[in-house]
Amino acid sequence: MKAKEMNDQLNHSGLDEKLSLLYGADADVLDTQRRRYVEAIERFTKIYPDREDVHLFSAPGRTEIGGNHTDHQRGCALGAAVDLDVIAVVAFHDEGVIRLKSEGYGMIEVDLSDLEIHEDEKGKSAAIVRGIAARFAQMGVKIGGIKIV
Repeated sequence: MKAKEMNDQLNHSGLDEKLSLLYGADADVLDTQRRRYVEAIERFTKIYPDREDVHLFSAPGRTEIGGNHTDHQRGCALGAAVDLDVIAVVAFHDEGVIRLKSEGYGMIEVDLSDLEIHEDEKGKSAAIVRGIAARFAQMGVKIGGIKIV
C-alpha cells in the first residue's frame, strides 16, 4: 500500500479493526497506536523518499521471568508476554542492500553481495543483520533488498 494511503487510513480510523486485534478496542489506546504508526510512516518517507509502497509489521514483546537464554541449550525458560511491541515500516526492493534505521540509532547498511563475517562489525547490529541474511542464503531462501524504519 502507498505510504500516503496508509496514513490516510490510519488518520481516519480505516485500520482500527486490524489495530484492535493487536491492542484491544480501548479508544485512547487505539488513538495512541494510530499516531505511533503515522509517525513511523512519516519518518520512513523522510528517510526513504524514493519508496512509496510500504508494509507495516509489529513484533510483540516478551520477557523471560526465569531461565533466561537456557532455552537455547534445550533448557527450560518461563516466558511471559508484555504489552509492548516493536513496529516497523518496510519497503522491499531488488537493490541488494538492507538499510535499517532505528529511532535513536545510526543507519545500518548491509550489502547482500558480501555475506562474509566482518571483524569490524562484531558486537554491532550490522553483524546480526548480515548473519541472518547469510543463514537465509545458506538455506536457499531468496534474499533481496529491504528498507526499514
